[in-house]
Amino acid sequence: MSNNSRENILERLGNHIVLGSGAMGTMLQAAGLHPGASPDSLNLDRPELVAAVHRAYLESGSDVLLTNTFGSSRPKLEEFGLADRLDEINRAAARLARSEAERYGGERYGRALVAGSIGPTGQFVEPLGEMTFDQAFEIFAEQARALEKGGVDFLVIETMADLGEIRAAVIAAKAVTRLPVVAQMTFNPDGRTFTGTDAVTAAVVLDALGADMIGANCSGGPDELVPVIRAMAAVSAKPLSLVANAGLPRLEAGRTVFPMGPDQFAARLPALVEAGAVLIGGCCGTGPGHIQAMRGELNRLNPSPRPRLTGPKPLSLAGRTRSLFFVPQNLPVIVGERLNPTARKKLAADAQEGRFELYRQEARAQAAAGAGVLDVNVGVPGIDEPAAMRGAVLALQGTTDLPLSIDSPNPAALEAGLKAFAGKALVNSVTGEEDRLEAVLPLVKRYGASVIALTLDDAGIPMTAGERLAVAEKILGRALALGIPKENLIVDPLVLTAGAQAREAMETPRAIRLIKEKLGLPCILGVSNISFGLPRREVLNSAYLITNLAYGLDAAIANPLEPRIWEAVNSMRLLLYYDTDASGYISYVSGLPSPRPEGPVPPAAHTAARPVDTAGRIRSAVIDGDRDGIVALVEQALFEGANPMELIEKTLIPSLEEVGDGFGAGRVFLPQMMLAAEAMKRAFNHLKPRLPKDRAGSRGTVILATVEGDIHDIGKNIVAVLLENYGFRVVDLGKSVPAGRIIEAAREEKAEIIGLSALMTTTMPKMREVILEAKSAGLRAKVLIGGAVTTQSYAREIGADGHGRDARAAIELCRQIIPGRSFKEET
Repeated sequence: MSNNSRENILERLGNHIVLGSGAMGTMLQAAGLHPGASPDSLNLDRPELVAAVHRAYLESGSDVLLTNTFGSSRPKLEEFGLADRLDEINRAAARLARSEAERYGGERYGRALVAGSIGPTGQFVEPLGEMTFDQAFEIFAEQARALEKGGVDFLVIETMADLGEIRAAVIAAKAVTRLPVVAQMTFNPDGRTFTGTDAVTAAVVLDALGADMIGANCSGGPDELVPVIRAMAAVSAKPLSLVANAGLPRLEAGRTVFPMGPDQFAARLPALVEAGAVLIGGCCGTGPGHIQAMRGELNRLNPSPRPRLTGPKPLSLAGRTRSLFFVPQNLPVIVGERLNPTARKKLAADAQEGRFELYRQEARAQAAAGAGVLDVNVGVPGIDEPAAMRGAVLALQGTTDLPLSIDSPNPAALEAGLKAFAGKALVNSVTGEEDRLEAVLPLVKRYGASVIALTLDDAGIPMTAGERLAVAEKILGRALALGIPKENLIVDPLVLTAGAQAREAMETPRAIRLIKEKLGLPCILGVSNISFGLPRREVLNSAYLITNLAYGLDAAIANPLEPRIWEAVNSMRLLLYYDTDASGYISYVSGLPSPRPEGPVPPAAHTAARPVDTAGRIRSAVIDGDRDGIVALVEQALFEGANPMELIEKTLIPSLEEVGDGFGAGRVFLPQMMLAAEAMKRAFNHLKPRLPKDRAGSRGTVILATVEGDIHDIGKNIVAVLLENYGFRVVDLGKSVPAGRIIEAAREEKAEIIGLSALMTTTMPKMREVILEAKSAGLRAKVLIGGAVTTQSYAREIGADGHGRDARAAIELCRQIIPGRSFKEET
């Protein structure tokens, strides 16, 4: 670290408007970097070019320099054969920026700060991809260590689109360095990352992980990011960063240009500060002119940072694409208890076999019934519990976006579940026992979780409300001492069974009242413990839930498929004035069958979520993205006499269509689409050898390539998987492919479609080259383009036959070009 202390750096970043720098890659290309070459290698081979870029930004007024290490992680450097020089490249980049910062002081604060840039790996973390959390952790830890050795002042984890990946990066950076960490995601115009995470969810998760500053970069421009930053400011007290592109690029006279010039860009400064940003800079399309104009505006206006969120915050949890706040409009929260194999032989066997098909079914049913959180337990005697917990959590993320409660007495199993979950989980649980406090609380802090605090200590369960309060107070004190904020605790005062200890039954609601009054902590109960060993348990459970809600209970671990639970919840929501206009109560009672039959009535969603036939289970496996279990189901269907072709036409393809329709309507996000496609692919590959040869042909051939000079291919890879699942034959040529190679492959493969991808504005003109060469060669193939920087107007301008704004749109274009050749029709 530099001579600046961590505290001084955090004070400077958090309490002043700080001006960052602009784009690095385009500046280096203008200085002679060959398209497709590694910008990071210049730190060693042409350090004077990198130093000149830093100098230009310092002279324009930057307070922060960003190292030329965006692609200096091991996977990225491996693409150029530079992985063995990772440490050398990162350290050299840090020293280059540091040297220039010391030579040219910052405009307002003395020496400019140096931020170590860490970009995405280009791979997906499980369950979206094959990279494990541990692998991602090691990749980011390696780069973070090297940057710290090189002398950066803080780290900037930037342009992240996957919540799972940025979690691994933040956890690694904080684990292996003492540097402050800035965590930035990149958002689409709809306010979500391309894997579906919204700004509020990103803020909840990154804040809980302990990032010192959170924010957004890249994206479509400052106007697009203002609502993103404003949403983050509403739920987090962390300083915020906003590093925007100069708008969306377009091509003019063969050159890529961005619409926002320096003055237009600088004119957005008041809006950025008002939204809550304190670190402001430029991303793609910005240069020294933009920074100079921003500096002029800063000097002229001298704005003060917007006051950040103060006061107590509610308990929050999050999945990948949604957040849950424990506020009156969401209370009481029902935590679904049915993902627990205790006394459930089939669920236990499902966990032991590692299939988790029944876990998925139960998750769907509980989510449909109204659960806000799902408790996950895999405690089966003799099981490898950490491996089983990891498998269950990965499986459930393809089925539901609800937050999960990781439930185990085994710290190793808790950690396995926390690693696998791309969100902010609830840990169930910690007690006041010394060994449990020492084992669990560090996991809660490291992985940015909330935790249930059980009022149980080394002496056992206290009998009185006052004694339970004392245990809760002890756990809170230990959590605060470790740096776990108060808003990440919820207390379970424990329930004793009324059949054996009815005298103590009312100590629990009394403890709830005391804990809320004295400690200001929310409370949760495993309600069904009250009725253990008694008949008609649902009657007593419901009555006891009502009693505890009246005393202030915030959440209950219960069976959401039990109608009496919802009768209690909806009635008490009205009586406690959470349901302020009675609309929730009226809606609920209006939906009840009349007259009511005797006994519990399972919700329709519950019965529908349990397919009994194999085809229905295969459909669910596709929708849930069960890529591990679908082959066994397909094999079972074949054993039962199913026709392979009918399985494809009547079950697999319609199932993927259902997911695709949900994606197009915004009900399903890219992670679910990808997992469904992967499950479909595995099923199809298993069936393909069983199809007659004349029926195993493809719908048509598509050539896919990222154009020359561009090394990004995540989007292209997603399109390739989806196309294969719709029956297309895909020839993927990879990244940075010259136009001649694309034309040659299209001719040799007799391709009907050529799909071109570009993520860099500097490589967009290569698309035109491919189109011109295709026409010159007389190819009849239709040429489609896609990538974050491309637009429909650009496609028209260069003569492309279509533009895929996202993966789903690209698939639809291909199906329109070759509309009628399904498997059935080819026969």
